[in-house]
Amino acid sequence: MKTYYIKKEGIDDYVNRETKKKMRISTIGFFIFFILMFAFTYSYGVHKILMLPLAIFFLIILGVIYTSSLSQIKNLIDLTCFVFSEESVSKLLDKEQLNLMNKVGVSRNEHRYGVKFNQTIKFSNIESSTIKANEIVIKSRDYDFTTGNGKITIPKEIEDYETIKAEIIKNADVYKLV
Repeated sequence: MKTYYIKKEGIDDYVNRETKKKMRISTIGFFIFFILMFAFTYSYGVHKILMLPLAIFFLIILGVIYTSSLSQIKNLIDLTCFVFSEESVSKLLDKEQLNLMNKVGVSRNEHRYGVKFNQTIKFSNIESSTIKANEIVIKSRDYDFTTGNGKITIPKEIEDYETIKAEIIKNADVYKLV
């Protein structure tokens, strides 16, 4: 059994990449909201008055989301480890060491939505593995798109990334490499 952590010098790159993913989703949501607002207020002529203050307000909200996400994601990434054993791959989060905001968020997401932050995928349950430019994605047969359960993403900033990548390529049939 081997345990790997994300390298300290690679944490900032990984945090920025994950934060940008969240920002893309938020920006798309706000863009759709603005299109709907424009469509519903255009016939009344109110869009000339409402759109600029709303745009400024939502840009401020996006800025707050971005800056607050940086520290929260960094705390989560700092306390995450990946374990490779003879029969499974695991992603584990040390929940006891999380800051208060993340403890509340993790607890809420686990109880309300069923999100599992500690995940183990047995080799017999792997549906597919994909090696991308910045990460290795391992999905199980019971992968749930809405919660992310059943999916382990191994970032390139992990210790011995090239060794892990070579091991997955060597055992392509076990990891069901696509």
